[in-house]
Amino acid sequence: MKDYQQAQEFNPPSTRLPVTGIETEQRNGANRLLWALIGFVVALTLVVVLILPNLVAKRILDESPSSSPANSLQPAPLAVSVSRHDAELALQEFLRLRGRPGLTGAELWAVDDWQAAMETATAGDDLYGNGRFKDALSSHKKASLQLQSLLDNRPQYLADSLALGWESLEKNNSDEAVAAFERVLAMQLDNEETNEEATAGLARAKVRSDVLRLMIVGRQAEAENNLQQAANTYASALKLDADYLAARQASQQLAARIDKLEFQKAMSLALQNIDNGQFAAANNALMRADKIYPNHPAVSDTKSRLATAGREYTLNRLRRQAAQAADREDWAAATEYYRKALSIDPQTAFALSGLTFARQRVQLHSQLRHYLADPIRLYSEEPLVNARKLLAANKQIPDREPVLASMVTQLQEAARLALIPVELIIHSDMQTEVAIYHVGRLGRFEEKAITLRPGNYTVTGSRPGFRDVRRVIKLRPDSSMPPILIRCEEPV
Repeated sequence: MKDYQQAQEFNPPSTRLPVTGIETEQRNGANRLLWALIGFVVALTLVVVLILPNLVAKRILDESPSSSPANSLQPAPLAVSVSRHDAELALQEFLRLRGRPGLTGAELWAVDDWQAAMETATAGDDLYGNGRFKDALSSHKKASLQLQSLLDNRPQYLADSLALGWESLEKNNSDEAVAAFERVLAMQLDNEETNEEATAGLARAKVRSDVLRLMIVGRQAEAENNLQQAANTYASALKLDADYLAARQASQQLAARIDKLEFQKAMSLALQNIDNGQFAAANNALMRADKIYPNHPAVSDTKSRLATAGREYTLNRLRRQAAQAADREDWAAATEYYRKALSIDPQTAFALSGLTFARQRVQLHSQLRHYLADPIRLYSEEPLVNARKLLAANKQIPDREPVLASMVTQLQEAARLALIPVELIIHSDMQTEVAIYHVGRLGRFEEKAITLRPGNYTVTGSRPGFRDVRRVIKLRPDSSMPPILIRCEEPV
């Protein structure tokens, strides 16, 4: 293009200008052709300036009437010279205008107007070559005015081309849009923003046919309910042209459709899982639905239903577990189940009554195990009294509590045995003072029989001048205790 402009700038005044600018071969010609052309122009200019005026003047003199040669020949050379000079100046002005940077690429962005100016200039060259300098002057001035008009209207050409490019692109006329944006870029503007706009428009125009093809494929897939394929196709269209409104709208509408279907699917699954008691799965489904449509009323309602169902399910499970623990007479476990139930719903009736009863049973079992673990403590008065009171308070034991009934029976038997007296025979030497702790002094004797309740007793003997003796005996129910000897024999 640069070579073409330089070649145009150096066209000789008498050279015919091509109608359509310069040929394709000249635009791509080598620099050597340019220099040859410059030499040719210089030589031709010398011919025009130095030789052509004399030839023309001679021709005029030869054609003038012979009757009055003096009157007709004097003013002609001056008039011809003036007209030729003016024509040359007009041509130079035309060439100067044609080389202005503002007209760069005008043969592309203003084809018709540029062509008209070139044709006018070519006509001027023809007139000049025929010696019609005045007419050549007029043609070259007209051609300059045409170029100046092009230069002055360059912003309007730019605006019109941009507007046409976007309008054609919106109408999906990609060929016309490509041509319009290429005209803008052919202006070689210094405005970076406008160049970027035209470049972007050109890129979008070049792929519009591919985008339209993808849109057809996507809509067909959507009509056949191949939603994922349609989504992928719309995404491909947007990858080619991210600003294509139809593709963006189709993608958004399809995404909304997919979201709706996924939401309905998640909600249906949540309700189904609630009915089946699969609350964790129901909660997961609700989380997916809530992610699609946050704070949707249906999700909130179903969450409430899930919470209620889950609470009821958990309470029923705890009630069953507590009942099973009660059947096993594992009242500690039953107590824990009742507590969990009350932590969910403090007003749960079965847990309120069940917890009270379970606590009583835990305490009763603990008391019974306490006595049965060491029945000897019943041989003491106070523990025996307390045990008998405990037995009196629990005479009626339900058949469903065999463990408790067994413990009560065992304690009853232990309490009965604790009241059966056991005979103890003590031998001594009539010198030793015999006593039994918590029973009393028995005095001096050789043999004495005494009846005592079962238990552990400490029998002591004392005698002046002798070391005391002590012996612990264990009296047990239904057992024969052999006689014991208590006498002091070791002198002090």
